[in-house]
Amino acid sequence: MTHESGGTEHTPRSSSTVLPGRRTVRGRVLAMMLAFMLVGLAAAGAVTYTSQFETLEDRVDLELRQEIDELTLLAQQSMDQSPAGLEELLKSATAAVVPGQYESVLALVDGAPRYQPEDLPYSLSDQAVLEQIRRHRVPGRTVFVDLTVDGEVHRAAVASVSVGGDDREGTFVVANRISVQREEIWTSAGIFAATSFGVLLLAAVAGYLVSGRLMRPLGELREATESITPDDLEMRVTVPETDDDVAALARTFNTMLDRIDDGFIEQRRFMSDVSHELRTPLTIIRGTFETTDATDPDDVAESRQIALEEVERMDKLVTDLSTLAKSRRPDFIRTAPVDLEQFGSRVLARIEHLGTRDWTLESDARGTVLADSDRLIQAVVQLAANAVRFSAEGSRIRLRVTTIGRRPLPGTADAGSRSILISLRDEGAGIPTDRLDTIFERFVQVDSGSSVSGSGLGLSIVRAIAEGHGGRVHVDSQPGVGSDFSLILPLLEVPPVPSSPPQFPNQPPPDARRHA
Repeated sequence: MTHESGGTEHTPRSSSTVLPGRRTVRGRVLAMMLAFMLVGLAAAGAVTYTSQFETLEDRVDLELRQEIDELTLLAQQSMDQSPAGLEELLKSATAAVVPGQYESVLALVDGAPRYQPEDLPYSLSDQAVLEQIRRHRVPGRTVFVDLTVDGEVHRAAVASVSVGGDDREGTFVVANRISVQREEIWTSAGIFAATSFGVLLLAAVAGYLVSGRLMRPLGELREATESITPDDLEMRVTVPETDDDVAALARTFNTMLDRIDDGFIEQRRFMSDVSHELRTPLTIIRGTFETTDATDPDDVAESRQIALEEVERMDKLVTDLSTLAKSRRPDFIRTAPVDLEQFGSRVLARIEHLGTRDWTLESDARGTVLADSDRLIQAVVQLAANAVRFSAEGSRIRLRVTTIGRRPLPGTADAGSRSILISLRDEGAGIPTDRLDTIFERFVQVDSGSSVSGSGLGLSIVRAIAEGHGGRVHVDSQPGVGSDFSLILPLLEVPPVPSSPPQFPNQPPPDARRHA
């Protein structure tokens, strides 16, 4: 369907849709596994059968040499005992040979075949073979050549034989049907290739099934990411029972969805609270203006005063909301060295102007720590403002700055578990016990009979500042007795900076260097 403006309608993609040509992880893993297996089998086959061919060549050459060595030994023995003629030597050598399954022997005198053993698997007397023997024969030497017999390649040793006093030329030929043995190796290689192909097919099927089971959470993860929207964050990935990386990924993804879902819920709640709180002053302003008599100066002045007060309240509300929004940013807390001994005095100098109270300071903290001084002062000022709001004039408000917890053991690297305690105790109206768990929530206000109302965000900001420092906020309160709010923060001490550079061994002091 197309719109009249010419644009095309975008159809949401189904979670099971697979883009054409997209390579899945399952396919890549399976292809890589098969590729490694193929290369491994090919390499193993190549090495194995190349070695077998080389072994065959060496074995055949060795057998041929042994036959020629036996001929040489027989010639030497006959010369030592009684000189024999050429034909007698060739006849004896031929008779002593026991041909194997692939061997054949032939003795020639002046190029003509004369002697050969009985029961030969094949004969070398064929005229085409004799022509090859005569062509390859080298007088006085033994040569190893390839002969073609009945269309098959044979490895042969052609030895030139001569006897003193006999002018005839003798030739002793030993041949081995090496082509048949090569074919047997090639047949074995073919069986290996077929078996390897079958193994690859079985591995492909097994790998496809196993990888599908292992990668199922990834498929569900993909479907979840495609189907999840800000309005529907309830889908979760099924975590497999195995304890592997895929299961860990599924658990991590579900945890991430939980955090995102909590964030969206908090955001919706935040926006709902904000809209509700801003609607009240806007309604008051609008109603005031609608009912104002423009001809009555007193009524106009009163309406103006009401509008200004509501605008001021909205401004404070927006400022507090901005602070809460910044509390989620990583730069909300900017730590710097803070002198604890001076911190209490700095805070007291600010809060004692909030109201006519009996302000006291108890501070025994010493040292320099890492903290955000401005944010801590903001939190204490907010607590002091609440204390003034819910307490009577002249009542006592105590500010306390101290350190609590276990101190480090002397002479050890133990840093202890110490914390900074910043508390503000008043003698005001107190907080009902059933409201202690909710007072740090946004826009929650305790009805204590005071005519002064706030935005309900102050304690939320205090909690955000404490949590930004890695700490927490705690309250103890009794109705009619008073409240004690405490910021408990981890103590991060700043290491002392040496006042002078270290002296190196054998180095004179500065005065000595100047007088030298």
